[in-house]
Amino acid sequence: MNRFFLIFFFFSLSLSSQKLSYSPYSYFGAGDKGFTSTAENQMMGGLLVYYDSTHVNLNNAASLSKLKFVNYNLGIDIKSNSFKNNSINEKSTAAGLKYISVSIPTKVFSFSFGLKPDTSVGYYLESNDNTKTIAELNRFEGDGGINNAFLSVGFEILKNWGLGISSSYSFGNINHYHSKFLEDIELYTKVSNESSLSGLNVSFSSVFQTKISEKLTLKTSLNYSQDSKLKSKNNQSISTLKQDGSYGGDIEQSDLDVLGLKQTTFLIPSSISYGLGIGQDKKWFVGMSLKNQNGGGFENQIMNLDNVEFKSSKLYSFGGFYLPKYDSFTSYLNTITYRFGVRYESGGLYVNGHQINDFGINFGLSLPLANLSSANLGFEIGQRGTNSSGLIKENYFSLKLGFSLNDLWFIKSLYN
Repeated sequence: MNRFFLIFFFFSLSLSSQKLSYSPYSYFGAGDKGFTSTAENQMMGGLLVYYDSTHVNLNNAASLSKLKFVNYNLGIDIKSNSFKNNSINEKSTAAGLKYISVSIPTKVFSFSFGLKPDTSVGYYLESNDNTKTIAELNRFEGDGGINNAFLSVGFEILKNWGLGISSSYSFGNINHYHSKFLEDIELYTKVSNESSLSGLNVSFSSVFQTKISEKLTLKTSLNYSQDSKLKSKNNQSISTLKQDGSYGGDIEQSDLDVLGLKQTTFLIPSSISYGLGIGQDKKWFVGMSLKNQNGGGFENQIMNLDNVEFKSSKLYSFGGFYLPKYDSFTSYLNTITYRFGVRYESGGLYVNGHQINDFGINFGLSLPLANLSSANLGFEIGQRGTNSSGLIKENYFSLKLGFSLNDLWFIKSLYN
């Protein structure tokens, strides 16, 4: 048990300093809102409705009501992107820890705690303007993101009905830099916008399952997340630097108090999710889910972007799994769980009047280990954005590696 906590502790220390995104669309709002779920759920298109006694659904606290084992969850994501429009064709790669959690059942309820990134910022863009008397180069860079430390509790109020509540503390830093270089001039100017964000969020959830035949089980899920108002402490500076990056002689701090921007509120709008699925226990499952998120949030006031809107969005997920024979002693391949899914997010971010949609195809394997644990290997192929109006179409490939490790140490101690 102690070795698991040591591993989780050291991984959690590195989570806040990583970069999970390298995308021009992370320039807007709070960055990429990458869907954070376990590798198993991501391989099923981010399906929200599936849960059982040995797996944890990080996005539905009520699913903890079915947990029977102490569970340690760890996920890593490696993402390769290519960006295209009429004038550019670039590639990038980003990697990092996707989530980390510990879930513990007791006689009365189950609880889970952990850390996961909510958003990630990472981009590097350049544009040349040769129409002016002195040609200029504009460089835009960004990094940071918002992390989420959560505590969830789930309990069963009836045999087939569970309720849950999750509270979380969001925190992080988001930094945007704009540098302007003039041809044949040694010095250049750099505008730095830096924000430190923090705030609380609460969500409520419910799960219900019932037998509809001797073999088939129907599962449903419901999750509601309240508005989250993050406090943003902002700082803006304008500096003069040399081309080699050394100090050029002048740094000026902007008086954001006069502009009413020293401390602002960053709104993450409320959302509600529904899920429905059907399957045969330890054999197969197929389901779908829908997440609706209200608009009007995600505005980074210090950036003051006129061509950007954040409207309501919908996330559609469809997926499932197939397990040939979970108790096979003659073929390891028959004990592997084969997972598949698709997801489509419409709405949300609008740039220059164009809706930035996101579509992904997911698939992968859950490889059984001892004590009902598993190693999970998943893949996602997707596309986001458009080439219209000078925007960028983004194609990506993602490798997902996760470990779901089960233990009995806490349960045993209850009976000793």
